[in-house]
Amino acid sequence: MQLAYDTLLKLNSVSKMEMNFFLQCVRYQDEHRRVIGVYYKEFMQVLGMKSKQTFYNVLRSLSEKNLLSYTQNVKGDFDIYLENRTFSQQKTPDYIDLNKVLFQSKEFFKMKAHEKYMLLDLMRSTAVNRGIRVINVKEFYHKYCNILQVSKRMIQVYLQTLRKYFSVHIKDGKYYIKFLGGKLFQKPTKSIKGKRATYVCVNTAADQQREYVGSVLLRREQLAKKREEDASDLGKLTHQYSKIIKERGEDTISIISAVLHRYAEESIIFDVKHFHKMLRKALELEKSL
Repeated sequence: MQLAYDTLLKLNSVSKMEMNFFLQCVRYQDEHRRVIGVYYKEFMQVLGMKSKQTFYNVLRSLSEKNLLSYTQNVKGDFDIYLENRTFSQQKTPDYIDLNKVLFQSKEFFKMKAHEKYMLLDLMRSTAVNRGIRVINVKEFYHKYCNILQVSKRMIQVYLQTLRKYFSVHIKDGKYYIKFLGGKLFQKPTKSIKGKRATYVCVNTAADQQREYVGSVLLRREQLAKKREEDASDLGKLTHQYSKIIKERGEDTISIISAVLHRYAEESIIFDVKHFHKMLRKALELEKSL
């Protein structure tokens, strides 16, 4: 869930829905910048799109702006490649962490695209300046008016919205902008049911990405979950065996999908233990189980 800063700089002219769509994809991209199974119905629901055509228009527009490329698997289901370098692909890592409660909220989705841009940019600039950004007032307006191609008045309107997240005051012709933090910028949590109690823990970016992958693979094969954790467990297995599969020169998702397809010919309900045995047999690892 890392948005590279040089990617943010390319998002200055996208629409609100395009920004929401792109950032949602960043949440689920893997180390190869790929997001599998972007399904129009799911994205419409999460992002509040009112029509299927909006989904296709946004996808096409982002592609035309060279922010992503895509291939269609079946109708409405796409694999997307983002122009967003991951942490390991950056010579000098410079990114914004999107694994915050705010970025998964309706409050954020409703913000104007330019407000989102300024929020993300100021989060980054305050972070690299020990929590507070000091900038000449004229320089501030020149920067954002030029980047966003709007008037000074509009920047003032955006800044008013952002005062919920930043302390902003002027002294000696300079803006002092301090990041406030708070609950909205904490890591999201999830509940895990134990035998005797329910535990609350941080829902890490890796866990969310793996659960997403698992849910896509199950949906594609029309397999019903036996337990609530099945999508997450399938995603974890996919990650667990990715190194072995890659060392053989094969694509992890293709191999997992092929085994899952054979599983779906036998059952309509997913059982992670049975699938695990089938996977190890397919990889010729069953003797070491």
